[in-house]
Amino acid sequence: MAVQLDEFKTRQRAVWNAGDYATLSEHIADVGELVVARARIEPGTSVLDVACGTGNAARPAARAGARVTALDLVPKLLEHGRAKAEAAGLEIEWIDGDAEDLPFEDGSFDRVLSTFGHMFAPRHRRVADEMARVCRRGGAIATATWTPEGVTGDIFAASAAYMPPPPDYASPPILWGREDYVRELFANVGTDFEFERHVNTIEWDSIEGWAEYFIERFGPLVTARAMLGERFAELRKEVVAIWRNANEAEDGSLRLPQEYLLSVVRV
Repeated sequence: MAVQLDEFKTRQRAVWNAGDYATLSEHIADVGELVVARARIEPGTSVLDVACGTGNAARPAARAGARVTALDLVPKLLEHGRAKAEAAGLEIEWIDGDAEDLPFEDGSFDRVLSTFGHMFAPRHRRVADEMARVCRRGGAIATATWTPEGVTGDIFAASAAYMPPPPDYASPPILWGREDYVRELFANVGTDFEFERHVNTIEWDSIEGWAEYFIERFGPLVTARAMLGERFAELRKEVVAIWRNANEAEDGSLRLPQEYLLSVVRV
């Protein structure tokens, strides 16, 4: 399995190297702000942002005065995150690393965070165990994950019908968006669980305009287009239909609610 796992993670790096997630991540920046607020981060708090992407949780944590470490499997995302932090005058340590094998001692951090990052690591139990291991007793783990019932869950389901199945050891990312699943993963360490459902809203001039923008930049869809060739038009049509059905605007523009689960586990 080791070879298969290495190959899978190499493909993951390639997926997130495709497109332009640094730009897309700006449209979900509000989620990182809320995660930091719910984690009750204060000056001097030691924080780890797992699978940090470009640092949507790391930067507001640093602004709150925390000592922040940000880790991701994709060097390109770390580079963009470092540039954003430097432009904002924020001091963050950026580390190339794996959510399934965190390179830190037990109890190294007061808070362990992740916004839509850890959910894509294939072995969820291992990720949860690692996040709990590096979080000190009395600390907290706070995450944001897309829900199966939301728009993004529908898009994941539609895409899965077109792409090769994942290996047996890789659990679907969207499972992290279920409260019962999070409780199960952290049952051995969690002393208290808090769950909130929120909506990140995308506003755009039109559905087609958003489709062109998003599909050109979102790594998994950029990868799907390269793999599927002409058949990608079918997937694109399904994705646009999902957005159209969820659209709250009535004037030809787009107001797209994207539901996510915010989880806080006190350990």
